[in-house]
Amino acid sequence: MNPTLNPEQMTALQSRLAKNPGVVLEQLATSLDCPLQTVIECLPNTLWQKIAGSQFVPLLDLMHAWHSSVTVISNSNDAILEFTGPLPYGEVSHGFYNWQGSTGLHGHLRFSQCSAIYWLERPFMNKPTACLIFCNLSGNPMFKIFVGRDEAGELRQDQLDALRQFSAQQSEA
Repeated sequence: MNPTLNPEQMTALQSRLAKNPGVVLEQLATSLDCPLQTVIECLPNTLWQKIAGSQFVPLLDLMHAWHSSVTVISNSNDAILEFTGPLPYGEVSHGFYNWQGSTGLHGHLRFSQCSAIYWLERPFMNKPTACLIFCNLSGNPMFKIFVGRDEAGELRQDQLDALRQFSAQQSEA
């Protein structure tokens, strides 16, 4: 994988994403043979904010405290796995952030491998979306968490407000 694009490729990518920020970012990264992080950072800068990977645990703890549904997505070339529901309680042990509980989602996340978390608000499939993309040390996605939707299909305002506040605090730090 090419960790960087040359200046001409970067300019072309920035132009493409300015015209259509709602593309599937992972597919674009694959087609360019570059990390997802590179593609995200070519989106118009009004659509994303970078949060330090060290905020992994505080951010997941914040979202668990909502007790409301989000969508967790993990995708590879062969599968896109989705879970919608409240995030389970997690705790750090043996080098992992361990999701526990009875929500149906559980697992072990190597939080020390998270180099950056991206907060994105952009259109996707003709709808506004908001998500966090957790990137590993190679700049590729570990998983994504999307803001939940209410009964009318609108983004949950309480989750949007909390994540906007969290990301704003990170940019001030």
